[in-house]
Amino acid sequence: EPVFLDYQKDMSQLKAKSDIPVLYKQNVANDLFQLIYVFDMGNNHDKALGTAFDYLEYLGTSDMTPEELKSEFYRLACTFYVSPGNERTYVVLSGLNENMPAAVQLFEKLLADAQVNKEAYTNMTSDILKARSDAKLNQGQNFSRLMSFAMYGPKSPATNLLTEAELTNMNPQELVDRIHNQNSYKHRILYYGPSSSKDLLATINQYHQVPAVLKDIPAGNEYAYLETPVTKVLVAPYDAKQIYMAQISNLDKKYDPAIEPIRALYDEYFGGGMNSIVFQEMRETRGLAYSAWASIMPPSYLKYPYVLRTQIATQNDKMIDAVTTFNDIINNMPESEAAFKLAKDGLTNRLRTERIIKGDIIWSYINAQDLGQNVDPRIKLYNDIQNMSLKDIVDFQKQWVKGRTYVYCILGDKKDLELDKLKAVGPIEELTQEQIFGY
Repeated sequence: EPVFLDYQKDMSQLKAKSDIPVLYKQNVANDLFQLIYVFDMGNNHDKALGTAFDYLEYLGTSDMTPEELKSEFYRLACTFYVSPGNERTYVVLSGLNENMPAAVQLFEKLLADAQVNKEAYTNMTSDILKARSDAKLNQGQNFSRLMSFAMYGPKSPATNLLTEAELTNMNPQELVDRIHNQNSYKHRILYYGPSSSKDLLATINQYHQVPAVLKDIPAGNEYAYLETPVTKVLVAPYDAKQIYMAQISNLDKKYDPAIEPIRALYDEYFGGGMNSIVFQEMRETRGLAYSAWASIMPPSYLKYPYVLRTQIATQNDKMIDAVTTFNDIINNMPESEAAFKLAKDGLTNRLRTERIIKGDIIWSYINAQDLGQNVDPRIKLYNDIQNMSLKDIVDFQKQWVKGRTYVYCILGDKKDLELDKLKAVGPIEELTQEQIFGY
């Protein structure tokens, strides 16, 4: 039988000083802990934030060199890293729980007293610029940037970067100041480890260096998804014998828990796995693609809409056939009771056997909260799909998918692409690498 989460029972919600929420789950399996500070701010709020926390790894304090600091963390059997995203930053400390108080004290000392290391900054800048240059050589990176351009336009989270001039001319003290100030903003703390909730709060309240009143998160840049009112084709250059193609359609519908079960079952039936319609038609039956999938992708935050996305990798000379066939099965979805039964059974069995345990319970709760939910979304998913039929999938496809307009993203060698035939799909816009990468 399936086992679902009850967030009120399977984890605890505590409060530390300065009114900081603490999400707590006890680890009864071993002596390891993970302590995470979660800030709902990232590069969208400050494009230098990610660089600042990359820099932290190379820094020492006023009385400890970077080497001495690393040696002390090693002695404590603990490590730290910071993961800054576009909208959220995770500051992560982990290791042997008996040394957690000492590790927290040492880590907080670093956050509050990190010192500029000019040589490290110069080296890090060189590494960043080389990584950017290398990214342009990678087919997957090029395709990812092309799809980002299609979703957002020329200005997107992916292009919200410090320029080469900004990196080169920046005083590294500006990055260190960001590190020193980070703990003054509102945040949450997540803990998975063997300490009791009482001992955990005692450690946080003793060593976590924060002001009595935390500052509100500053407003960030908002990057809204573009509407897709008409079909068009974006072509970006990449010299390879295999092209990557995606279709993107903004469905202009916000997250709705009521439609999640039918959306998930549609994805499973139509575009999800090796038994799906897309895979069977595009690869197995017609041999038009190396890989193929399609999905109505749910938003990760309430402010974003659902997006219909397809993707195939195929040979250059099969591109037009692949486009035509893909469009046909999207708009005139094949109906197969056998495929529907496989999809329904597959999704049901996954929900029956899946177990969200340990620290993942906290992440499940955070993901639900991001979408305004307080219950495990799998409960409704499991219950609703039991009574669904192929007709429900067909009706959903007609309402949500049939006849939509798309932005096509095609990454390939232009001289091998049949651009004249592509014009029949929609007007073509040719992009450069500089446009899709933003540098």
